Amino acid sequence: MEPIGVLVCVLCCIVVGAQPSDNKCENPKLEHGRLFPWLFSDLSINTAIRYRCDEGYVAANQVSKSYGSAKCTNTGWDPEPKCLGPCSTSKEDMNANGIRTGFVFLWTRSPIEHGDSILFRCVPGYGISDPSLLRVQCNDGVIPYPKCTKLEGCGPPPIVLHGETVQDRVKSYEHGSVMTYKCPLSYTLEGNQNITCRNGKWDDLPACKGPCRLSEEEMEANGIRGGLFLWWRQSTLHHGDRVSFRCVRGYDISDFKLLRVQCDNGVIPYPKCSKPESCGPPPVVPHGETVQDRVKSYEHGSVMTYKCPQYYALEGNQNVTCRSGKWDDPPACREPCVVNSKDVEENNIRLLWLGTEKQYVQHGDYIRFRCLRGYGIPDYNMLTVKCHQGIVAYPKCTAQE
Repeated sequence: MEPIGVLVCVLCCIVVGAQPSDNKCENPKLEHGRLFPWLFSDLSINTAIRYRCDEGYVAANQVSKSYGSAKCTNTGWDPEPKCLGPCSTSKEDMNANGIRTGFVFLWTRSPIEHGDSILFRCVPGYGISDPSLLRVQCNDGVIPYPKCTKLEGCGPPPIVLHGETVQDRVKSYEHGSVMTYKCPLSYTLEGNQNITCRNGKWDDLPACKGPCRLSEEEMEANGIRGGLFLWWRQSTLHHGDRVSFRCVRGYDISDFKLLRVQCDNGVIPYPKCSKPESCGPPPVVPHGETVQDRVKSYEHGSVMTYKCPQYYALEGNQNVTCRSGKWDDPPACREPCVVNSKDVEENNIRLLWLGTEKQYVQHGDYIRFRCLRGYGIPDYNMLTVKCHQGIVAYPKCTAQE
């Protein structure tokens, strides 16, 4: 346990020795400024002092534009009274870093005080990765100069297929040089006409996209003709132009939107119309017949109309069309229901309305019954039934006690 006691004693001596003598602080030494008042009679702990810096200098702990303050603590002055120095630019340092002061510097106050921002710019032919790095801050007389590096030039600008440069081509170009491209007549320039040399590399090139020319052979092979507007338009189309076609008589296409295409660098993606197939006789509908006479063959687009016998219900489209060798789905003739007196009597019911011995009801229609006198049914909604393809689900009434 004795070694531990010795260690505690040593630590206590260290702490006591760090405190100001007699719980007071020494007179601070201040360069480039003066204390207020210049001689302090009471420098005990928690005493605060004020100081003012010379012109161009800034107090480390400003309490106003001209004054700073510090407080006496157990460990000394906090913060230490200090006047932070101004900065001045150096031509040698700027030349070494490839920079000049920015235009705004002409209106900046002089001298440059601690904390002031300074804006530089790269000298011609020099550059920096991030322009925001050109703005720095004066730090107690020190300027952290940004560094601009010499930018590389470029070789001859790349050749554009079918294009040429407006300016004469040379072997080398300085950073920032601009070249302008142009395309021949009928060609379309796509991209930026002007490209710039940037630190050894040219900007992305434009492209000269070729025109399209309509081909009678291609149109004939695809069963198409030019739209009506081609009567007054030239046969040459520029890249990006749209052209509309139409199918020749007797030909068809699945979607008419496909007849409008776009010239793509000299290529026209011709749509294709095909000759539609004819159809055989239209389908036979049970219990139904066609209004028109039936023949062996029908052209694409032919229409047939169906009809059903009396009391039968036609379900579906009455008209069907021949489309490229296939008929549309035919309708159906749904059988009617026959309500006879025998079935009614066996179920102790009768029709809600009076009629003959046989009543014909179309498919899908409702039939309403009522119980005979002395008979009943648990739910009167059961007395209303629906005719379904010739079948009637008769309700049954039972004798009442």
